[in-house]
Amino acid sequence: MISTVGVIGAGSMGTAVAQSISGRAGEVIIFGRRQEIVDSINHDNHNTMYFPGLRLRPNIRARVMNDRRDLADCEVVIIAVPSSEVRSVVNAAGDGLADRYLITMAKGLEYPSLKTMSEIIREETGNPDIACFSGPTFADEIAYGHIAGATIGVGDDPSLRATMSDLFGEFILDFSDDIRAVELCGVLKNVYAIGTGMWDSVYSNHNEHYTFLNMCYKEMCIFLRAISLDEGIFTKFCCFGDFNLTANVDKSRNRTLGLMVGKKIVKTPYLESGVTFEGSRSVKGIIELAKNHDIDIPIARFVYDVLSGNNNVRISVDTLVRRTA
Repeated sequence: MISTVGVIGAGSMGTAVAQSISGRAGEVIIFGRRQEIVDSINHDNHNTMYFPGLRLRPNIRARVMNDRRDLADCEVVIIAVPSSEVRSVVNAAGDGLADRYLITMAKGLEYPSLKTMSEIIREETGNPDIACFSGPTFADEIAYGHIAGATIGVGDDPSLRATMSDLFGEFILDFSDDIRAVELCGVLKNVYAIGTGMWDSVYSNHNEHYTFLNMCYKEMCIFLRAISLDEGIFTKFCCFGDFNLTANVDKSRNRTLGLMVGKKIVKTPYLESGVTFEGSRSVKGIIELAKNHDIDIPIARFVYDVLSGNNNVRISVDTLVRRTA
């Protein structure tokens, strides 16, 4: 058993994963920014902001983010913050992230560098012992212990792989040695979930929905086939499972964004918003990556065109139908 695990991020996912792994670690320390959340965890065993009805296990405690006195004692550190905050959070942690296993749960692509979260973490820390966690996982369902599958992107270090297997033993796991591909699956599925929401705002029948879903997954696989070294990536939790969850379930933030844009509840352009929709910040990077690799991704471009205000949903959807036909 791992003696101490640190979780950077006291939001819904950070709290959920802390609860999930707490039975497989001696102690879990959540590092958060808000003093009231830290106090509620330490004094009441609740994160009253995100899971007021969930009693956290007694071996979970919390610290304010800038109080790094306990970070040095952590054998493993999980980074569970929005992708837009990863670089600044890792940079602020400084030497506290050296010489330990690091795991990123953030899903996004930095623009204009086009770096994934693991690449940002490696650049900021110089630490090569990085893994990523990705799959069809809603935070609330993790927190309450429901069955979930996940892909661990990890290199060829057997000790790191064994540590990941032990720490995330509550999940049904598969593995990939192509960390970048696993992370790009998490970016792509958000982009196509936004697109599915847009499509469903125009075409709402089951035939229409699943036809478009198939079109999205086909385009996603074309992209991955061009950039991935893992030939089995298409059937793993980070790809097929996560895409289906995010594109089909209405509590998915990215699907909801697509629906709201399509119904004109949210106005475009919508690429620079501070609201946490990871896909809206990554779509431009995906378009540029596709261009660099000479990959044709008309659905992702349709999402970008609508979010950037260059086209409305109905015109773009009708164009896609004509092109496919």
